[in-house]
This record gives sequence, structure tokens and C-alpha cells, in this order.
Amino acid sequence: SYSWSPATGLNNPFIANPVFTGNSSQTYTVTGTAGNGCTATDQVALTVSSAADLKQPPSFSTCEGQPVQLDGFNGNRHLYLWSPSTYLSNNSIINPIASPPQTTLYTVTVSDTACAFNRSFSALVTVIPAPVVNAAKSNDIDCAFRSATLQASGGTQYSWTPAIGLNNPNIRNPMANPVSTQVYRVQVTDANGCTNTDSVIIINNRATSLARYMPNAFTPNGDGKNDCYGLKNWMYIKRLQFFIFNRLGEQVFATANPGKCWDGNYKGNPALVGSYVYVIKAETECGTEEQTGGFLLIR
Repeated sequence: SYSWSPATGLNNPFIANPVFTGNSSQTYTVTGTAGNGCTATDQVALTVSSAADLKQPPSFSTCEGQPVQLDGFNGNRHLYLWSPSTYLSNNSIINPIASPPQTTLYTVTVSDTACAFNRSFSALVTVIPAPVVNAAKSNDIDCAFRSATLQASGGTQYSWTPAIGLNNPNIRNPMANPVSTQVYRVQVTDANGCTNTDSVIIINNRATSLARYMPNAFTPNGDGKNDCYGLKNWMYIKRLQFFIFNRLGEQVFATANPGKCWDGNYKGNPALVGSYVYVIKAETECGTEEQTGGFLLIR
């Protein structure tokens, strides 16, 4: 004999296979009695499905350029249809891969084919922009500049590769001393965990004395801009001879001090506009250097 408890919703609680009718889920305990009077029990859980029982799928956040896996959140016995289907790996499965380029609101319809009902939900995928990364350098490597400082911005964590020649590859501004020309790439992570990369090249010309930059014109008009003609970015000068001549070959300026420059006057009067020639002889960290060139005086 059999006895089902509780009897709620059963057409006969005293048979082996009663029929349930109802709208609420229920757990039943059945007690079976053998012919010798011995008894045992077991349980069965009966779930009643309805559209109201379907659960809201979660929303997600992802970084720009990073896919994210959606979740229909209601198990594999249901059918799913996601919309829009753009940027989805498959719009008819429970967990498609989404790769939207910007924040997108998806709608998913969950269908129970056995009970013939469905329900639609919204799931927001928030796309966080990648950090704006800028990589730079203080200088290239030559006989005067024996090392360079790398610089990066845009995040909270930094990782430089390769680590060759760097004093610390995991800081924003490592010191670089590569033995040859080297491209460094930095991966920057922001506070949201999103990443982006940039790169910078350090040129190594340590064995070569590069021609130093000299301006091709200056304007000694007293406006505080470009009023004096002199050496620019000549570092580590030990000894200097710097001369300027006019078109007639007359020496209009001379100095041994790399910090001094020509103010555009000659013999106490403003020099004539036009072409001039400079001659530089210097002892630097690169050795003995000589450089000549021309420039314009403009008023």
C-alpha cells in the first residue's frame, strides 16, 4: 500500500501513481508498506513552471575591444532568442559571446516550449572605453646622452616590454639604457581594469657624433622671443669656440661660454638683416666636434 503526504492537489493519495493538478510547486513524501508490514519512505519534488518563475538575466560590463559572455540565466531546458543579433556569436543560445563596440541594450526572450509560455528581459552590456595611452621618451642615446627616460600616461599600472635595458619595467617612467636601437611597448591598465598599448623607439647612436641643432634664423626685435642666437641643446661642453661672421667675413660675435648668445648688435649698433655664418669648435663628451652653417637675421 502507498500513502502520499500532503494530499494537496492529488486525485488519490493512497495509490502508487496519483495524478497531480495545481498551480504551486510541492514536495511530496510517499510511505510504502510491504505485505509483511515493513515500511519505507521517499520524496519527490514537483516543480510547476510559469512565466513568473523565470529569472532576470544579469547585465555585464566589459572593456572596449574585450568580448563578454552573456547568460540567459534560466537553464538549458528553455529556448533563448537575443536581439539585436549584431556582435553576437549566436543569438539563439543561452550564453552567446557579445563583442559590441559601444554600450548596447540586449533583449532576450526566454521560451518554455513544454508549457507554451515565454517572457522577455533586458540585459545591458556596458562598454568601458579603453584608456588613452601616450608613450614618449626624453631623448635618444648618443655619446652625450648615455640613457633616456621613458614616459607613459593614461592609467594606474604600467608594463614595459621588453625589459631589456630598463631599470624597472613596471613603473610609468623607467630609465632606459639599451645597447642598440630598441622599440619599447607599454601596456597601461586603468582603474577599471581596462588596458591599451603604445610604443616608442629609442635610437642608439652612441658611436656617432650627431650634427647638433642650430636655428636657421632669429629675430632680435626685443619681443622676448627668439631674440638671441646661440647653441641649442649642446650638452656636456668642456671647451668651446663659437664665432659668427657677416657676409663680408667680419667677425660680429665670439664666445667661449656655451650659455652666451648673439643679440644681433655689431659695434654697438643693430646688425644688418641678411645672411650670417657660424663656426663652432667644441670639446664634448662625444669628442672634438666642428660644425659650420648659415642663418638669417630678421627684424
